[in-house]
Amino acid sequence: MRPSRRAAAAAPGVLRAGEEVLPGYPVVTLLSHGRRLDTYDVYSVERDCRCVVKVLRPDRRREERVRDAVLREGHIVTTLSHPHLVRGYEVSEDPPAVVLEVLTGATLDAMIEDDPLAVDDTAALGLQLVSVLGYLHRHDWLHLDVKPANIVVEGGRATLIDLSLAEHPGDGRPGAGTRGYLAPEQALGEGLAPATDVWGLGVTLVESLTGELPHGEEATWESRRRLAVLNRRLPGPPRLDRPDLPARLRTVLLACLDLDPAARPSLVDLRGELLLHT
Repeated sequence: MRPSRRAAAAAPGVLRAGEEVLPGYPVVTLLSHGRRLDTYDVYSVERDCRCVVKVLRPDRRREERVRDAVLREGHIVTTLSHPHLVRGYEVSEDPPAVVLEVLTGATLDAMIEDDPLAVDDTAALGLQLVSVLGYLHRHDWLHLDVKPANIVVEGGRATLIDLSLAEHPGDGRPGAGTRGYLAPEQALGEGLAPATDVWGLGVTLVESLTGELPHGEEATWESRRRLAVLNRRLPGPPRLDRPDLPARLRTVLLACLDLDPAARPSLVDLRGELLLHT
C-alpha cells in the first residue's frame, strides 16, 4: 500500500491524527474510507517507520464474512513472501486489521491514464504478474481482483496489492469482483480457478496497451440472466487495436479473454509468449 491518495472526508468512527488504530500504530493520516475498511498511513513505534493499516470499519465488525475477509488477507500477506506481492507485517483479530508495507510507486491505472505502455514494457509487466499469480496459485489462492488499480509500479518493479477478495479455487460469492475486470464465472461464483485470474490479467495487459477496457465497462456479467443470453447479446469483440503489437501476442492476450475458462491459456503458456517480447 502507498500513502499517496487523498483521504476521504472524515466520517463516524474514523480516527484522527495521533490516535492509535492499533497499539503502537498512531495515525498519520486517513488514506481512504471504504465501504468495509478504513485505510491509514501510520507510524510504527516498534519498527520506527511508516506503515499502512487496513482496519475493518467499526460498523462492519459484527459481520462474519467481512471479518473473515480481512483476516484471510492478513494471513496471506504475512505467511507468503514474493518479490511482486505486497508484504504484510502483522494481523490483528480485535479489531480485524492488517499492517502492510508502504509502497511509494504509482498505481498502474495512474500510469496508463495518459499514455498506454510500450509493448516491451507491457510484456515485462506481464511476466512479473504471471510470476506472482503463479506463486499464489501454487499455494492454493486466487487473487480474483487483478486490475491496474491493484498494481503498484516503481522503478520497473510491479507489486500486486489488495487481496481482500482472495479465495481458494472452487465456488465463491457470486458477483465478487470489479466492473470491467470481472470474469464471467465470477458472476455466478461457480468454478473459480486459475483461469479466472488469467482473465483479470488479460484485461489488465490489454488496458495497459490501449488505455481502454477490452469489453468496456459493460462487461459486468452481473446476473444469471445476463450469462444465459451471452451467446445472443455479447458486448462486442474485445478491442485490441495496436499497430506495433505482434500478431502472436495479440492472439494470446485475446485468448485470455475467452468467455470459456477452459479455452484461456495457462500462465505457463502466457509466460512463454511474453518472454519473446521483453
